[in-house]
Amino acid sequence: MGSKFLYLAAVALVVGGLFGGVDVRVNQDNLHILQNEPSITINPGVQNNIVVAYNEAPGCGYGLGISFSNDGGVTWGDNQIGPIWGIEGDPSADADLSGNVFVGFMSYKPNFFTDTNGIYVAVSPDGGITWPTITAVDLHRNSPQNPGPFTDKPYLCVDNYPSSPFKNYVYIAWQRDNPNGVNADVYFAASYDAGTTFTTPQKISDLPSNVGQCVGQVPKAAPNGDVFVTWADYGLQGHCRAYLYIDKSSDSGATWGTDILIDSFIAVPRYPNFPNTSFYVRSYPTIGVSPMNSNDVYVAIAADPDGVNGPDDGDIYLWASHDGGQTWNGPVRVNDDNTYNDQFQPWLDVKPNGIIDIVWIDRRNDPNDWNFEVYFAYSTDGGASFSANVPISDMPYAPPPSPNSWLGEYIGIDVDNTYAYIVWTDTRLQERDIYFDTMENPPTGTQEGTLNGELEIGFNGRCLYVLSNADMTRSALVRIFDVSGRAVLSRMIDVAPGERVSLDLTCQLHTGVYFAELKWGGRREHLKFMFLR
Repeated sequence: MGSKFLYLAAVALVVGGLFGGVDVRVNQDNLHILQNEPSITINPGVQNNIVVAYNEAPGCGYGLGISFSNDGGVTWGDNQIGPIWGIEGDPSADADLSGNVFVGFMSYKPNFFTDTNGIYVAVSPDGGITWPTITAVDLHRNSPQNPGPFTDKPYLCVDNYPSSPFKNYVYIAWQRDNPNGVNADVYFAASYDAGTTFTTPQKISDLPSNVGQCVGQVPKAAPNGDVFVTWADYGLQGHCRAYLYIDKSSDSGATWGTDILIDSFIAVPRYPNFPNTSFYVRSYPTIGVSPMNSNDVYVAIAADPDGVNGPDDGDIYLWASHDGGQTWNGPVRVNDDNTYNDQFQPWLDVKPNGIIDIVWIDRRNDPNDWNFEVYFAYSTDGGASFSANVPISDMPYAPPPSPNSWLGEYIGIDVDNTYAYIVWTDTRLQERDIYFDTMENPPTGTQEGTLNGELEIGFNGRCLYVLSNADMTRSALVRIFDVSGRAVLSRMIDVAPGERVSLDLTCQLHTGVYFAELKWGGRREHLKFMFLR
């Protein structure tokens, strides 16, 4: 049917290896400031709106960064929440069916048990652009004369199931650290008015306050209105026997059952004991509930697989319950490498069709157990087994350069019917930035230039081309990204049946690795290539 030639400009080689989409840098600053601990939410009330919350600072822990996208993650804008007491951190994001976005976080002054600290929730009615409502959930005005608890590690979720009797309720869990510096309890509060007010904080962990060492509490709502909270219990330094717990409320958090012990495990070693690591690594759990069945609950964590004297310090494990958290199967090892290299910081979510998606940080491909990549796997059988692991990040990245470099303690994932949306802290630009990527699951498009779709993308040594196998003219968006996630070319094209549209890249790119993305009709194809100038 003919050929159309668009003069743009490259010489390239296709390079192998599966990957997700194209890594996109989320934070837009050029100030060399620190970003870490991202949490992502896909707004169910506003189409194509995504909000990411993260720590942001010139030093450790100060500030709370917000990035928002209104085009599904193609472009991003930035702003910030706070400051309130001077140091903000541990953000988590979720959204309700009305389009309100919620971010839970902690704010404190530097002296912990002898200074002011609290748990807060901020609300945005416009997809992350403004945050006019900030509510204190648990506030402590400590002093040297009257020391008190330190509120830490909050995590927030929203019941955004249309059929739930408690839809749009907001739940947040956190720990109150005892002034003795050793013990900690899990606390919980709920909002029934879109984050304007919260219930009185209540302790939901059952161990006495002078016994429990609770960490990493995460809530998750179920489609029938239940809300679960999971957490771990172990010593401050890690690399010890630890315990994984869960509790459930069936009345929107008003009352709670007896804590259920999921299992015991060996916690990963905490910095400075984690190998080749200049940042804290801890065994924090992550939880998901199937939108298809409120009884299907999943909890994952990073654990030491071979004990404190073994060569492997971290693998990813998942436990599954199919009776609403009463009994548990597992653990199932998620990572499929045959190395002693480390895996840690898992986060999971469950698609509307019941598929479990999970991501984590992985060092399997570096023989020195040094550089990181972000990996992905999924389960279609309720967590009994997992798919072959796939790298999400387009390139490895190194740990932060000094012992004071804070990488953060978690990454993030949210899902819809088709895609997993993933965020993490990345150092490819020699600073800590937040990066975003997507993974289609189950895959329906092609990956890495495998040509079998309605539209095909390829490279022939000079030109990027799009070939149509469709029976009608298709409009498509072609974008090219560099390794930093910056879009360097964007072009809309129309491709008639049997037509081949070529984009000559000779004058557009410098030598380096690039990623091409082709989008049309809700589908995507990707190609990774090296340009030689």
